[in-house]
This record gives sequence, structure tokens and C-alpha cells, in this order.
Amino acid sequence: MGNRVPAGRRRALSLAAAVVVATGLMTGTALATPAGPVDLGTLPGDDESTVLAVNEAGVMVGLSQVGRNPRRDHPVRWDANGQIMALPTPGGTEGQVRAINGSGVSAGYVLTSVTAVPTRWDAAGQATQLQLPAGYHNALSWAISDTNVVVGSWSTPDNQYHGFRWDPDGTVADLGALPGETWSMAEDISADGSIITGGGFRTGANQSARWVNGGPITELEPQALNSGAHVINDSGVIAGTVRDTSSGPTIPARWDQAGVRHPMEWPSPHVVWVYQIGSTGYVVGSGYLYPPKRSALLWDLDGHVTALPDDGKGADAESVDADGTVAGTFKSQATVWFRNGERRQLGTLPGGTSSKGYRITDSGRVVGTAYTAAGKSHAVYWTLG
Repeated sequence: MGNRVPAGRRRALSLAAAVVVATGLMTGTALATPAGPVDLGTLPGDDESTVLAVNEAGVMVGLSQVGRNPRRDHPVRWDANGQIMALPTPGGTEGQVRAINGSGVSAGYVLTSVTAVPTRWDAAGQATQLQLPAGYHNALSWAISDTNVVVGSWSTPDNQYHGFRWDPDGTVADLGALPGETWSMAEDISADGSIITGGGFRTGANQSARWVNGGPITELEPQALNSGAHVINDSGVIAGTVRDTSSGPTIPARWDQAGVRHPMEWPSPHVVWVYQIGSTGYVVGSGYLYPPKRSALLWDLDGHVTALPDDGKGADAESVDADGTVAGTFKSQATVWFRNGERRQLGTLPGGTSSKGYRITDSGRVVGTAYTAAGKSHAVYWTLG
């Protein structure tokens, strides 16, 4: 959910069109000095790790890794204090855990000798696997709701790529494709499990799509030449990008709970990407607002875009909380930008030279990676005071 970060606080979302571009001035109050980074380490025998998701209780999931070519991924979970636990991989020795919900239930997949099998781990770490229908294979789980619905994508018996939904009672459904087409992908899900977002295919181009209350795939409105609905928040508001004509620019957009598109401000002909929508509707991404550098971007609740302060050097924004505090990377260090315009780098591990911020929770935890003195990338977290 919401870029794999379940959220707690919710506020009214305004989708009014914006007409002014902000250039670093924001409002709000900065938090106390962040603490960390805390090195989350690896499983015994592994050398690197990364966090892929975190919930509001501070429980994190991700990968402990070893080797290069090939690289082996082991699914793991860290409790709120950073204690690591290996998640079981029945039928295989590798896998990935991609998402965690508010109750600590996580989802991903296990790699067996012949295929990828969607797997759900309960709050104690016990694994349940989806029994694939005959002929289905390479099934990857991407997201899980607070109601324990898992969504992902698999290959059908005739090797078409389709989204799937896996319910807590074990019922699994192929989510199909747009009429006359053969391809779809389910990427994210609302907290209550009622809205799934992803993509379909129409007339030779990718299109933003969703599934509502167990219904069939529908294209998000209005139709465009091509579009991509990348992320959804707890409330079912979706964010992504749209291109309406072959000669027109790609623009960012939000779709409300009814599936209606509301464009966000983008006064540039250059490319833009959307990475996450927060629990209250703030959106972050990156794009060439002021070429040739790529700017870290924040869209507020009314669609105004802000290029986050980067001293003209460029930056990346990855995640945003309920208050509009952004986590990302600036000058090779994990960084947060507060709503009053303040920017703070979060530091590195002892002897390390760089770090990256990937996710921020409404409760004030930032997760990411940092290099050790030995040059290995480790999962880490910081706490905002």
C-alpha cells in the first residue's frame, strides 16, 4: 500500500488544480535532530541487505544478500528495534519479501527450482504459499492490504502476463485484461483491500487501470494515449503519469476514489516520474523542471509542485509522510526536507561514505541503505525526533 508504507493518519484531500510553481518555500515545523543511522546488518554469512517496506510500528522487511554473479536474496524481517529474523522459504532457498501491512503480515515470493511462488508471512513469520492453478507460473506478489489481501502478477498457461488477487481464505483470482487485450499488472492495493491499482494494455500502449471491490479491470478516466498508475495510498487515491497526445508532454496526475483524473502542475516539456503518494495525498517524484539537472519534487494537496532545495546540484525524492516531510537523497546522503523549507542530511555509517533514504513513515522513521567502512551496502534506519 502507498509505496509499501502503510499509514495511519488521514486528512481531507484537495484535488484542485494548481497554477503556481513553488521553488523551495514550504510551510510547517521541522522536527528535532534525527537519530541514526542504525545498522540493521545481515543474516550470518551474507554481506549486504536492504529494506523494501516498513509499517507504522517500525517493523521492516527486505532482503539479506550474498554474492554478485549470481546474487542470492534471502527474505528477512526486522522488528522495530532492528532485530533481524530470516523468513522461511518453503520449497526453495531464496525469495523476496516486498510489502508489509499494519499488522505485521508481509508478502512476497519464494523461488523454487522451477518457478516463483507467492508467499504470505504472518506476524510471527510463518509462511503460507499460494497453490498456483494448473499451468500458471512465475507468480510475484507486490503488495498486501491491511485486510491481508495480496496482489501481484503471474504468467498464464498461454504465457500471458496477468494480475492476480489472493484473499485471506485462500481464494485466488486471475484479474484478466482490458477487453480485447492480453496483458495486465497488479501493483498496489488500498488499506481496506477494495481498490487495486496497476496497468493494462490498449492499442499498443500501457494504460493506468484499477480493480474495485472484486470487479473487472477498468481503465482510469479519462482515457489517454498512454498512462501509468504507479502507487496508491491507504484511502485509494492513485498517483502516476499521463500522456494525452503523441506530441504532448508526460504530466503527473492523481486519480480520486471514483477513478477520475486530476492533473498536477508540471510547467515543463521534459520528463517527470512519480514515486509515492502519502497517506494524506502529498506526492513525490523527480523530473527535469530546471534542466539539465534532475530535481526532487513535491506536489502539495492542491497540486502545486515544489522543487526541493538542492543547491543546484540535483536530488532524489522517494517518499513523503502525512505532513509533507520528504525522504530522499542529496549529495550522496539520505536527506529529509521539512515543510518549512529546511533540509537535513541524515548521515552515514562510521567509515562509510554514502547513504540513501527510501521510505518515511508517518510515525517518523526513515529507512534506507548506507555503505559500511568495508564498502558493503546495509539496510539502516533513522528516527526523526
